[in-house]
Amino acid sequence: MTRIASDMEIRQKGLKILFKSLGEVDAIRFLSQITSEKRNYLKLQDKLFEDMSVEDIYRKAKEYSGKKQCMKMQRKTKC
Repeated sequence: MTRIASDMEIRQKGLKILFKSLGEVDAIRFLSQITSEKRNYLKLQDKLFEDMSVEDIYRKAKEYSGKKQCMKMQRKTKC
């Protein structure tokens, strides 16, 4: 007999796929556009960064900043 996933399991699986596909920043932007309910940023932040150290968060922010900077400069070399 096949086990039916709970709503929470489906939500968690969907969020993982969304964040992996879009990245953290764009996934949050997407979610903010499609939800009309009040959001608790602290809960979202806890879930988003639950397995990350401060160093991991800093590294990701630095990578994102570098990508944006590269796009602005429209370099022809690989960023």
